[in-house]
Amino acid sequence: MSRAYCSHCHLPQSACLCAHVVTQPCPLPLVILQHPLEARHAKSTVPLLRLALPDIRVEITEQLAPLPPLSRGDWWLLYPGPQALDLDSEEGGQASSGIGGLVVLDGTWRKTRRLLHMNPWLRQLPCLSFSQAPEGAYHIRKGPGGQALSTLESVSHVLHRLQPDFVTAHLHTLLAARVRQFEARTTAGDT
Repeated sequence: MSRAYCSHCHLPQSACLCAHVVTQPCPLPLVILQHPLEARHAKSTVPLLRLALPDIRVEITEQLAPLPPLSRGDWWLLYPGPQALDLDSEEGGQASSGIGGLVVLDGTWRKTRRLLHMNPWLRQLPCLSFSQAPEGAYHIRKGPGGQALSTLESVSHVLHRLQPDFVTAHLHTLLAARVRQFEARTTAGDT
């Protein structure tokens, strides 16, 4: 007997998150370039972002053609580095008005470095980073050093910094519901 899946969130009916989804428009164009292996990872948070921000664009590929220019502002890449503008700094907060759209890489650090290598046009974009994000709540998946923010948490923080009226609570509620599901499965021994 096959498992029944929700037609909206595409999760098994027993793990349906629709009751926790509050949709809202994304305050600026957002493109997530997701490594194909990350797209198959059950703990990826990009599907949650897609549910809550249905107008974002998700590209599951290693190579993507350069994005067309925006009518207002420029595309920026959310990626740390020595030349990245720290959005949490005073300078970063003042310079944020030129950010017309955001490109976010999704995958492990190794996979995102590969995406950068495979898409040289990304290295031509100005980079944005942050230094004062709240502690991550997605503790079911760890990054190097034991702690890292999920893509959902990173996007939530950046969008709120760029558009202070953007409501992030709905995203965090959805993420918390997903974490509880994974914790319940682990407790039950169903890993």
